[in-house]
Amino acid sequence: MTGQLNLDNKTVYAARFGYSVVDVGPALFQITAGYQPESKATVKATLGGAPSGIPAELKQSHWSVGAMFNFKAVVAVGAGLEYRAEKLDLEGERTTYNRPWIRANIGYAIPSPLVKPFFGLEVAFPLTSTSNKFDSMENVLKSMAPKNQIGIYAGIRF
Repeated sequence: MTGQLNLDNKTVYAARFGYSVVDVGPALFQITAGYQPESKATVKATLGGAPSGIPAELKQSHWSVGAMFNFKAVVAVGAGLEYRAEKLDLEGERTTYNRPWIRANIGYAIPSPLVKPFFGLEVAFPLTSTSNKFDSMENVLKSMAPKNQIGIYAGIRF
């Protein structure tokens, strides 16, 4: 029989700050720092396809640092890497999952003289992942960590 852990999808809020190191013509290179406060997801276990146990609650948050390159045209496109320290907590069992993520975005900045409001869409994927390893509680937690992220963002560039 095979066991499986299923998590419900969640919408979460996060903040990311960027500082432009190079901003010449269409090229923008920035360093970034981000934080996602704690979110909660329901974990349901199955064994051989049948429900097993009582649903549990996974708490997850992260902080990140990274770098991003954007090509500013009518529509800006960009790619970057970030290091995330993800805190995972399942009913008192805790671990931190440190791993690199790759990000890509597409967005638009509204032209204005002083500040430039912008908005866009971002996708991100971890470069490492743990799947269905039940040899330790740490690996169980890591197997429940996010496998992708799709985000809508908005902000103001000074």
